[in-house]
Amino acid sequence: MIVGILIQGCKPNSKKYELKEKSFINDSLDISFKSSNKKLTEAFTWAKDKALSYAHDGTDPVGLWYEAALPNREAFCMRDVSHQAIGAELLGLGNHNFNMFLKFAQNISEELDYCSYWEINRYNLPAPVDYENSKDFWYNLPANFDVTYNAYRLYNWTGNKAYLENKDLQNFYSLSMNEYVNHWDLGHAEVLTRNRKLHEKKEENTRFKGKRGIPTYNEGGRGETVLGIDMTASLVAAYKAYAEILRLNGDMVKYTLYKGKAEEEQKFLNDFWWDSKQNSFRSIWYEDGTFDNFMVGNNQAFLHYLLYFDALQNPDKVKTVKDEYVKNFDKLIVELKSYLPIIFYENGQTALANQMIIDLCAPQNQRRDYPENSFTVIEHLTRGLMGIDTDAESNTFSTLSRLESQKDWGQMKNIPILSNKISITHEGNLKTVATNQKGPLIQWIAEIPGRHEYLYVNNVKVK
Repeated sequence: MIVGILIQGCKPNSKKYELKEKSFINDSLDISFKSSNKKLTEAFTWAKDKALSYAHDGTDPVGLWYEAALPNREAFCMRDVSHQAIGAELLGLGNHNFNMFLKFAQNISEELDYCSYWEINRYNLPAPVDYENSKDFWYNLPANFDVTYNAYRLYNWTGNKAYLENKDLQNFYSLSMNEYVNHWDLGHAEVLTRNRKLHEKKEENTRFKGKRGIPTYNEGGRGETVLGIDMTASLVAAYKAYAEILRLNGDMVKYTLYKGKAEEEQKFLNDFWWDSKQNSFRSIWYEDGTFDNFMVGNNQAFLHYLLYFDALQNPDKVKTVKDEYVKNFDKLIVELKSYLPIIFYENGQTALANQMIIDLCAPQNQRRDYPENSFTVIEHLTRGLMGIDTDAESNTFSTLSRLESQKDWGQMKNIPILSNKISITHEGNLKTVATNQKGPLIQWIAEIPGRHEYLYVNNVKVK
């Protein structure tokens, strides 16, 4: 069994190895993390305990669920669940995830203009704070696309084919990527001339006038918002995800169709939202024809969605977005900060990302109890610092150390990946040990930064 790889002096150099299950299993198989950075270890421990305190055991009418909304609402909303889902999976809440995604899928309807319930409470009802009736409710339009994108991500992390094959989920994906897009005029050919008040009911006494179909997650702004860049980015991500779901289900004709739609929306994003004069992306487009670029204060920046939805590949433009967040980090709200550490881990700024994690979990952060915060910290440390990722189709996971220096070490145990529990130890970024603690044969892609003439695999020198 391959338990480690030592690389000595490739873009990240990578080799694939088979990991069989070890002959022993630890008494506890809950995810854990330790590091040479004690404050980072403490942050993980706090985040894990806090996130698990939000999980509910299934005795409520809604079934298994965890809190994913403002604290004390006893509810979960589409945006927050989508963002918290991988962290929840790492914490052993896979059944919770599936139930919650299913609830959103089961409540999509033509009566709601192909929306679902934005926020569902423990009583299996639309949360009254956001919902009056089928004609009067709050809804952010990126939500359907966010759920579709993250359902595919959950499949890729877990290998759970129900995310591909469940009939309610398939119906949700199909309605969202067809009827919903057309009904709300969200495609690139219509979105610039769409009626911002589309499908808003005329009753004067409605509670949510102007909030039924917000074309962005930005709920503020300095005027009437016509479109947010996150709306476009979410559509790009959802088309890509839906295309892959169709391919995995054997429908190559539709796969080609929706892959093409993703490419069209990607071109629209690159052309419409880029401000060549300011060398930056615009973030919000208003009814008066003006734009906001990066915003702070009450009107928070939403450019991070370009990276969250994997809708930006140009390295120079990635750096442009990242640099804006470095400059403005202290001015941002917790909900937005909770998206950022992985961006910095993935772009070579581990020290800054580490400090973000520590600050987000510190008692001085008066809003650290916001559920999104604790769940996403778990993902940031797993996928960001430890560089762990998965591919269900090929039954592989990959690792890439992003520790700050060669003197640092990090160890994460009992990480749920596909049908396995694995453990990873990084010593600097030149030595990684991987152990398959529980589960069937799985393949490990060991990545090491830099270019190297040879490497050591279990102390055997290999070209």
